[in-house]
Amino acid sequence: MEGSIDLGDHSLTIGAGAAVTADLVAKTITISGSVRGTVMATEMVDLRATGSVDGDISTPKFVMADGATARGKIDPQENYDCR
Repeated sequence: MEGSIDLGDHSLTIGAGAAVTADLVAKTITISGSVRGTVMATEMVDLRATGSVDGDISTPKFVMADGATARGKIDPQENYDCR
């Protein structure tokens, strides 16, 4: 998948084995696959053990499991509105 994914007030899940090159915007984002791009969530980003992000992450709550990788800036802003 390449491009931009904007789900606004909905949740987004990137499954294990998926490779996404896109900017992601959603209420909650769960990542088990590979993401290259900016990740913005209004509530939470959950980076699972098999997940990786190569790009900046902006969210008020960030959860990262052992084994996950993140390259980029993580901005845990309060009341972040990515619209």
